Amino acid sequence: MACKATGFLLCVLMIKVWWALPVQSFGFQDAGMKAFQQDMILVLVESVTPRGLSNLLGWKSGICMSYRARYEYILTFLADMASLICAVVLSRFIFDAWLQMIPEEHNSQEYLQFYLMLAVAFAIGFILFDQEEDITHRSLKKEILRAAVMTFAIGAVLALLLILGKMPLGDSRYFFVGILAFNFILQPVFHTSVKSYLRESGKASPMKKLVGVLTVADRAQPLLEDLKKDWSKEICGVALMDATKEEIGQTIYGLPIKAGFEDFMTWVRRDALDEVYLDVPYDSGASLENYLVELESMGLDVHFSVPLLEKLYRGHSGEGWRSQAAASLERRGNTYLIGISTVHHNIRDILLKRIIDICGALVGLVISIPFIAIVAIPLKIESPGPLFFKQKRVGLNGRYFYIYKLRSMYMDAEERKKELMAKNEMNGFMFKMTDDPRITKVGKFIRKTSIDELPQFWNVLRGDMSLVGTRPPTVDEYKHYESHHKRRLSMKPGITGMWQVSGRSSIENFEDVVSLDTQYIDNWSLGLDIQILIKTVAVVFAGKGAK
Repeated sequence: MACKATGFLLCVLMIKVWWALPVQSFGFQDAGMKAFQQDMILVLVESVTPRGLSNLLGWKSGICMSYRARYEYILTFLADMASLICAVVLSRFIFDAWLQMIPEEHNSQEYLQFYLMLAVAFAIGFILFDQEEDITHRSLKKEILRAAVMTFAIGAVLALLLILGKMPLGDSRYFFVGILAFNFILQPVFHTSVKSYLRESGKASPMKKLVGVLTVADRAQPLLEDLKKDWSKEICGVALMDATKEEIGQTIYGLPIKAGFEDFMTWVRRDALDEVYLDVPYDSGASLENYLVELESMGLDVHFSVPLLEKLYRGHSGEGWRSQAAASLERRGNTYLIGISTVHHNIRDILLKRIIDICGALVGLVISIPFIAIVAIPLKIESPGPLFFKQKRVGLNGRYFYIYKLRSMYMDAEERKKELMAKNEMNGFMFKMTDDPRITKVGKFIRKTSIDELPQFWNVLRGDMSLVGTRPPTVDEYKHYESHHKRRLSMKPGITGMWQVSGRSSIENFEDVVSLDTQYIDNWSLGLDIQILIKTVAVVFAGKGAK
């Protein structure tokens, strides 16, 4: 392990020196030298990266992650590491050398131990919280959010390590907070530099894939504009199926029209191309089957459109179809199938969410004991019967489970609900009523303070629910669901969620609840869960619980 760590540090130093070398000293042209340097970065990093870490990052023989993606991932890693190193230097200079706020009794060994723990925290934070989105497409807002989440992760892990290790430098709060603050500020700056470098160096980089496109005039713009944004691709030309002889040699959206449909293959055979994109309006692959076989025989990467998916994505976008749905290709028997999932999250994030749920549920159950003990006696005195309320609810994708709450209503509440349906204030399948006569006096208090929800930590620990999710409907509500309503069950239900922190007492339309739930599902991230949990605490302390 020590050898690996030493090798990795040497790798970083070699990369820094290598990149700083003047290209002319080796007799290379600028573009050639840059490509050689890029290749050497990949070789150096992978040579000291443990196989397990490579697999975790998706570097399995170059299949799971493309060359371009791997290069961007490594540059992001180096940028994040540089940001953290600069943050350490700045914090040490300001709070030690300048303001002298760090005690002088700390020796070099203590600093070394601190830096090693910081390196471990950084590695964990990067691997677990790194965004998969292409760095060149990330907005400044997303960069700031990523920096906040990763800095929080580094700080949490580092604090835990310092406490467990009983490190003397753990008492230097200014040094600790300074590192996190400077890292949060510097990380988006370094990422902006990486983006600028990729865009500028990509213009003349031999790493670029040479691309040819076959399409028709009215479908060309979206595809061509998107390909232009990819720094790793260079569009060499376009073949238009509907091009006339006069149009060949002219340009379309700034790109040369190289061929029509008849001489498309002649152009591909003649010119230097790495990839070919086929975006044509056909209902069957029969007309292009021979072309696909021939393109594949040349060893080219071929990308072609799927008409059925286009109809789903474009034709039903206004009917609840989600444009961010993920598609995957699989083979079953002798049939090739495309799978579509509107809820697509990687295993890493789902695992982390479950770990947070288990830890939160354990802490919540411990905290719940005194609160439940305090309200138990008056609740039982006012309304004799069981302390806990158990009800069958509908969870993930229609699975049934029993939810647990502190009983806030009289024992005959379900029977009296039928009589009160005429006074329902909700437009839809949910029931809500101001001054519901079925709720006891103690019940009103525990509902307003959300104490009645505390037993649901047991549901979270069992795995039926999550800390954050959508509200689980009753069986009766579920029986009346329309198709698009079931989408709100495509993630595990939660104790709190978007609806609870968005003024649930003022929402009177069930479709608004569905809209908030699907908004949460479509934009889910660990950062969003943390935001909702923080807002939930604010709502509870403000006394804005359920009526």
